[in-house]
Amino acid sequence: MITHETTVVERKRRNPQTGSMLIIVIVITGLFLVILMGALGLAVMQQRLDIQKVAGAQALNIAEAGVNYYRWVLYHDHEEYCNKETCIGSPDYGPYGPYAYKDSAGKNITGYYELYITPPEAYGSTIVNIRSVGWVADHPETRREIEVQCGIPSWSNYSTLCDAAIRFGEGTEVWGPIHSNSGIRFDGVAHNLISSYVPNYDDPDHSGPKEFGVHTHVYAGGNYDPNETCSDPCDNPDPPNYSGDPNNPFLAGREFPTPESISFNLLGDYASSTLQRAKENGIVIPNSGAEGYHITVTPASGIENDTLTIKTVTSITARCYANGDWQDTDGIISETSYLSTTTPPNGLVFIEDNIWIDGQIEDDRITILAMDNPETTDINVSPDIILNHDIIYTNYDGSDSLGLIADDNVSVGLYSEDDLRVDAALVARNGRIGRNYFSSGCDSTYYKRDVITVYGALSTKNRYGFAWTDGTGYDTRNLIYDSNLTFRPPPHYPTTGEYTFISWKEN
Repeated sequence: MITHETTVVERKRRNPQTGSMLIIVIVITGLFLVILMGALGLAVMQQRLDIQKVAGAQALNIAEAGVNYYRWVLYHDHEEYCNKETCIGSPDYGPYGPYAYKDSAGKNITGYYELYITPPEAYGSTIVNIRSVGWVADHPETRREIEVQCGIPSWSNYSTLCDAAIRFGEGTEVWGPIHSNSGIRFDGVAHNLISSYVPNYDDPDHSGPKEFGVHTHVYAGGNYDPNETCSDPCDNPDPPNYSGDPNNPFLAGREFPTPESISFNLLGDYASSTLQRAKENGIVIPNSGAEGYHITVTPASGIENDTLTIKTVTSITARCYANGDWQDTDGIISETSYLSTTTPPNGLVFIEDNIWIDGQIEDDRITILAMDNPETTDINVSPDIILNHDIIYTNYDGSDSLGLIADDNVSVGLYSEDDLRVDAALVARNGRIGRNYFSSGCDSTYYKRDVITVYGALSTKNRYGFAWTDGTGYDTRNLIYDSNLTFRPPPHYPTTGEYTFISWKEN
């Protein structure tokens, strides 16, 4: 007989895993909840990361807005380094701010930025360092930082800059860019770009049709005929492309016409402003009443600034009749002591007379001007600067820098060295940089010279030249561009244009 108890036991025997299934369900549910919570946590973390990324991107945009804002400030005031607040000096040069950054409608503040403005090195640089730190208003903990350098290009942005038609003869080798507001005839070797403001012009050295703004008379792809009156050849509507041919003179190419000319009128107020600076912390020397002054620069051992030995030139060599005119020979016969001093604090020497200069610069930065005093009309001599002997640097890393700026000409005299080197940025504001024409009748030895090397830059109102087509003057002319001059020119050297970005990085 089967009892009820027996039936229950048999049922239990037939379902032995009923309790185990319950445990499995509980475990699986727990795992699901753990995974679910993890997924929810991950989603929340991802959302936070996304918010941080967005905040970081917005902070970067705000920091960049701060940089652009201060470039705008410098555009309107080239010497405003404190945003019209109380200036904060070294080592941080800030912070200035924080300044509010608003949305595109200009209503709601979305973030802030702080500025750190490092001014240029004293007396010889235009480079301003701008550091901007930006953040979003809702997430001040997420900050981004941008650091840029910007500067104004100096007047010596070219190896040679000329306001007139200019010619570079055979034997000239140039390593820097060349530009003329008129045309350029180039028969030497150029390792950098040559540019002209004009598409074509009438070359004054010969008759015939107009020629390209930049052209040559020594090369035309191997087809040049020296009996022709034009070059390149001139019957083409476009200049030939000589790229790839190592024998052509334009190794880095040529460009004409350029969009803008570089006006020498920018130098109009330069004498007045520089005179005031020289009065404040430089040297001003009046007209000598004689022939001018002779300056010799020598390194001063153990002293920060170099020594300037200045003598009054009391007599010079007689003029020479050559090329149908009387030419200044610019040789010194006698001189007397005037002053011995060191380079002034701001590096400016303003002399109201002619200047002869030579010597050596070491760890110094000087600008010397031969200028009429713009505040008086009693004496107007349109002074020249004369270079008969070497003026050289000790260092070529930008720590040595010399600017020589003449009201009229920068001249190399008849009695100049056979191997002359000039390390300087030269400016002839109203005249020309070059050497007068001297025939053998002037002097049987000095009328021909061997090599002149200019390391720096030339800016000349009128046509430059150290040699003449009959072989007189310097046989070899080396014009080497000092790239340090672009943004680290000599003290208070003239500049052109506006602040441009030199470098950009995120810290």
